[in-house]
Amino acid sequence: MFRAALFLPLLCAAAPAVAANPEPTACTAPADLAATPYAAWSGADAADLAVGAPVTLTLDDGAASRRLTIDSAGRYGVAAGSKVWIDLIANGAVQTSVEHGHGPACSGIRKVVWFDLAAGTYELALTKGEAASLRVMVVRGK
Repeated sequence: MFRAALFLPLLCAAAPAVAANPEPTACTAPADLAATPYAAWSGADAADLAVGAPVTLTLDDGAASRRLTIDSAGRYGVAAGSKVWIDLIANGAVQTSVEHGHGPACSGIRKVVWFDLAAGTYELALTKGEAASLRVMVVRGK
């Protein structure tokens, strides 16, 4: 008869230790974003918020807002370089996000929030930021 209780301590002792919170992998070089929607992330800042162009915004008490024009319906992501809450507002209504994630490893993009948007004008509302400024970029998804 097999007695799991006898073998469990042996299995646990032989298994390698796994850290509860492993250290993030240190980046030796920035990510190559050329073939991604984030290709412009490492480039110069644009004068204003537009799809495909990064911009650095000053946060006032952790918040900032900018107008965003979407020319054609589709899935769009708002990428941010540091911790912040991201909302898009149209006609006074907060748009529902459809996906959340991280940017590519070693890209400097901490967070990406995706929305299915119709053509039109939106307000990008950033809140709960912890830095004095924040780099953001809106990208078109597939």
